Amino acid sequence: MDKSFNYLISPEISQLREFSPKLKIAILASGEGSNFQELIDLSNSDKFDIDIKILITNKSEAGCISRAKNSNISYKVIKSSDYENKDYFEDEIINAIKKQDIELVVMAGWMKIMSSKFVNEFKNKIINIHPSLLPSFKGSNAIKEAITNDSKITGCSVHFVEPEVDSGPLIMQAALAISDKDNLETITQKLHLLEHKILPLSISQAGYIIRNKFMGND
Repeated sequence: MDKSFNYLISPEISQLREFSPKLKIAILASGEGSNFQELIDLSNSDKFDIDIKILITNKSEAGCISRAKNSNISYKVIKSSDYENKDYFEDEIINAIKKQDIELVVMAGWMKIMSSKFVNEFKNKIINIHPSLLPSFKGSNAIKEAITNDSKITGCSVHFVEPEVDSGPLIMQAALAISDKDNLETITQKLHLLEHKILPLSISQAGYIIRNKFMGND
């Protein structure tokens, strides 16, 4: 994939913050986990002061599992189909996160809508990455909808999670132009590269906010 395409990141934050002790995070992912791998690589190279305590996935065949295994990161498969109802399913995830004393929950390709109860359990401590310039094109078909609607610009957004789907305060966005030659595959590839840029920076910013504002360290 050609990485030379033009893009814009706002706000223009380019440095990862330092955390001592390292910021303890949990990753929720449902797919291949390319964003997860980016975070692993940054952590392993000591470029980012994060401690990935656990990966939680709702898919037993998800590619992110092998990434966790290869990096000796604890993981747990929690499938909604194994539980009597959504409450029990979410309770299992909540308990798994709380056991790790997590500071920030990161939804990175997590393809499951969570209830208000779950969101409020970790209020102001959950972020999500979404492949559109929110508030445009919420939901699971954001890239396709941008193309179908003849959008000239698209992008990706990282935001704090609120009970309403794909809402909550924005942390960072990256925008790119859609050319006549672009299609679903090329836009998806470009957005993955942009996600790899802004997710670590957004985690850095969210961690700073959590450790300072919400913990009274201003």
